[in-house]
Order: sequence, then C-alpha cells, then structure tokens
Amino acid sequence: RLRPAQVGERAHPRLEAAWRNRPRARGRLMALLRILWRLIVMGFALVVSAIAAMVISAGSVIGAEGMPNLDEPVFELFGKLGLIGIAGVSAFAVLGGPLVLVAALVGEAFRIRSWVYYAFAGGLASAAGLVTLGTEGFIHNQIAAMIASGLVAGLVYWLIAGRGAGFLRDTPR
Repeated sequence: RLRPAQVGERAHPRLEAAWRNRPRARGRLMALLRILWRLIVMGFALVVSAIAAMVISAGSVIGAEGMPNLDEPVFELFGKLGLIGIAGVSAFAVLGGPLVLVAALVGEAFRIRSWVYYAFAGGLASAAGLVTLGTEGFIHNQIAAMIASGLVAGLVYWLIAGRGAGFLRDTPR
C-alpha cells in the first residue's frame, strides 16, 4: 500500500513518464487546433473575397452598361445582377482559383502579412483568368474592371486572413 505522501506523480514510473509528456502532447494538440483554425479562416476569407469580387464585377457591368430598367419587377432586376455575379465568380474560381489557393498557402507558409502581396496575387489571378479566356472581345475598361475586382478580392482576403498569416511558424516545436 502507498502512504498518502506517496500518492501523486512520483508513485509509479509509468505515471511519472505520462506526467512529463503531458505538456508536449498539449502543445501538439494546440498546434493542430491552431492549424485547423487558420484553415477555417482561410476558407472563410476566400469565400468572402469571392463575393467581393462578384460585387465589383457586377458593379462594373452596371456602370458600363448603365442602370437596368427600373420599371422591371424587382425579382428580375436582382436575377440579372445575380447571374452577372455568379458568372463572374464561377469564371474567377475556375480560371484564377488555383493561383489564389497557391498564393494563400505561400502567404501562410512564409508568413507574408503585406496587403500588397495579397492585392497583387488577386490582380494576377484575375489577369491570368482573362489571358486564358482571351482578351480579343474585351474593351480595355472591362479588362481594368476585372483586374480591379481581383485587387479588391485580394485586399478583402488580407483583411480577414492575411494579416494573421503564418500558422506554420507560430507552432511550438
């Protein structure tokens, strides 16, 4: 039998080893949770930045073509605006999405927290999408509007996730 003074972390060698490894396991769990949280924040920021790009794209189309006829029912008006935005976001996601994902992961891995990096990456992704589509049918104002929507998307991503980038460097070893 153990005396009351012997009950504790030094009573058994196995308990002592488990007690010693406990802070290390807690640190690993916290590092894993931190990485999981950053991935959730990155996904949320990508969705919100895509919505921002959609709003800028729809606004540029409305600005270029003039305001739609307001005598139409509201549902048709919002339907047209929604279709313009959905078309822009789907084209951006398919053509510029891989570049955006690579830029976001590089920013996280190398702890890049500059707004210029994320704005440039968004503009570059939009420009890459335009290059793959071909720029023959576009007017220069439309090209500038698409690149501007990418810049705004990059800035929105930076506001949400880019300022705290660097989960790989912040993990305890």
